[in-house]
Amino acid sequence: MDAVETKKALELLASRLTTLSGILDKSEAADGANLDDLAAARLAEDMHPLSWQVSAVCTQAQQFLDWCHGEEQPNVVGSITGWSAARGVLADTLAKVNAAAAEEIAAPAEKRITIAQMGVYVDLTAQRYLDDWILPNLYFHLSIAYAVLRMKGSPLGKGEFMQHILGDLRPIPAEAQA
Repeated sequence: MDAVETKKALELLASRLTTLSGILDKSEAADGANLDDLAAARLAEDMHPLSWQVSAVCTQAQQFLDWCHGEEQPNVVGSITGWSAARGVLADTLAKVNAAAAEEIAAPAEKRITIAQMGVYVDLTAQRYLDDWILPNLYFHLSIAYAVLRMKGSPLGKGEFMQHILGDLRPIPAEAQA
């Protein structure tokens, strides 16, 4: 993945981290008194809580960023609890990804992912690593975070989830609507 493609990937990750931040902002404004209860909420009993889902989104972005810098981190999501811890991890990750997007870095050509607890690994090209590993995992945990907040009554709509595209919307001219 060349520097231009890597920059686009980092900008995409930053955009989705910003989406998560906006979702949390709106939920915080609506339910400011019970934020740690909200951070502990789960979509289902056998799923991780909201704070972990935020950490998982950040882990995907951080793993891509570390890989671009020739570093590795284990395929493990850090365990965080509480609203302020989740917000802190998100703010820190977003700042790092935004800073990296301003650099000229190129992602390595290949990535090996080892899932030790399953005793397996997979070798992927850079593009497949982004398309088939990082983004699906990021969107999964972003969707779960959104769903937990909706379940708990946060006034979120699809617009908050799709805020990255809202600036591109244009009105249809009246003559084209006829």
